[in-house]
Amino acid sequence: MTETAGAVGVVFEDVFCAATLDELAAAGPVRRLSALVDQRLRFPHRGQLRLDRTALELGAWKRLVPGDVTRVTRGYVPTYRRFEAGGVRGGFPSLGMVRDSGAPLILELRTGEPIVLIVGFRPVSGLTRNRAALTALRRFVASSN
Repeated sequence: MTETAGAVGVVFEDVFCAATLDELAAAGPVRRLSALVDQRLRFPHRGQLRLDRTALELGAWKRLVPGDVTRVTRGYVPTYRRFEAGGVRGGFPSLGMVRDSGAPLILELRTGEPIVLIVGFRPVSGLTRNRAALTALRRFVASSN
């Protein structure tokens, strides 16, 4: 959960959960319902996100260089909507449902397969660090131009 401006070191680091659009669409009803309580259950890939100037490491799942990512946006997708992102805490909607605070990051890859990414998810509040990660990831992608 750090952000630094080091010349060589880590630029951004936190926990993540991620999935491709196909993986989100393939989630069965049990997984979808479970994810209303804990959104991390909807995403098959979890671990430590580490971003430096040369690579984005998504745990043991993927390692991307700036040229691999064409664009980074933040918003809901048909397979992961506001209600799912917000979830339920104690019978009430979480703060993740308010406005776009639970909106995931969408990494558009050169391969054409987008990745839906949630950074720094906090189970109690439903909030994420997606907004802060968006800025760092956009700088990362711009460095390939």
